[in-house]
Amino acid sequence: MFEATKIIQQNNDWITLVFIIIFMVLALSKVLFKDRLYHVFKLFFLKHHLSIYFNKGKIKPFNLFQALLFIVQLLVLSLLFYLSNIYFQFQLFLFNSDSFILIVCWVGLYFSVRYLIGVLLAFLFDLEKEYSKIIYDKISYFNSLILWLLPFLIFSVYISEYKRLFLEITLTLFVLLLVLRYGLILLNNKKSIFNNLFYFILYLCALEIAPLIIILKLSI
Repeated sequence: MFEATKIIQQNNDWITLVFIIIFMVLALSKVLFKDRLYHVFKLFFLKHHLSIYFNKGKIKPFNLFQALLFIVQLLVLSLLFYLSNIYFQFQLFLFNSDSFILIVCWVGLYFSVRYLIGVLLAFLFDLEKEYSKIIYDKISYFNSLILWLLPFLIFSVYISEYKRLFLEITLTLFVLLLVLRYGLILLNNKKSIFNNLFYFILYLCALEIAPLIIILKLSI
């Protein structure tokens, strides 16, 4: 516990720079897209914003707003994994800024490959429209999840005492919001999912369950 706290205190300078980049990107998103960032924050409670922006986006899950939020996703998630590794010591060599960059690369590669495989499966089974809606919901809810997670992550770094407690709370919140996210995606797209149940199960196994098993195997 003492060693983990000492490492985080030593690394506060570059971690602070990461947070500055995150807030700069969020500020740019706020300037360019006005209230959309606030609407994303409320998605877990007010899902009608999903339909509004999905229709405006002309069924395109990615645009400039999503690209900016993806940067935030990447940095927040990588920082969460980095801090978790320090406290729980999954890999003892990942304890510095170079390790954080490596984690960012792996997380970015993971999301990119998973998205490309999903697009390929949707094309092969002629489900592009259904997949676009589901992936849009997934990305939007994950953006909201990251915005909720960010304040707790800041506390985990800068609170002098109970750092591990705040990190455990952050991880618990992360898991709970992930479960809620999947539940809302199923609820919002239940008609498309049940009409294409076989393909949805294939997608679930190929892109949701298998990557988690691989990550767990590599971490243990």
